[in-house]
Amino acid sequence: MRSNSDLTLYQRSVVAGAEAWTRVQVLGVHWEDSDGAKVLPNGTIKDDKAMVFVPFARGPIDFQEGHVIVRGLVTDAITASFTISDLKRKYRDVLTVRRVTRRDFGSLAMRHWEIAAS
Repeated sequence: MRSNSDLTLYQRSVVAGAEAWTRVQVLGVHWEDSDGAKVLPNGTIKDDKAMVFVPFARGPIDFQEGHVIVRGLVTDAITASFTISDLKRKYRDVLTVRRVTRRDFGSLAMRHWEIAAS
């Protein structure tokens, strides 16, 4: 698999009743953007998406629906004073993970996670 990007993963959890975000930087992924649109009865809205392929060789990474990914390596911590909304304003490619598929067939070099995000 050829990599064309790095990504930063923000993993959401609840600790003592409060939302917490853990940042994980992942080197060497393949990121494919796609433009789309949803047609609704009251009009059309933009629906940008991406497919991201992460080789298993990058280590055990816990990708789950609802986590947030950013194209590139970023160092911002999500806190009460810097929220996910602030992250989305600051960076262009900030997406929410919608589906994670484990592709564990073929040679070791081909095994990967397939992440759909929007």
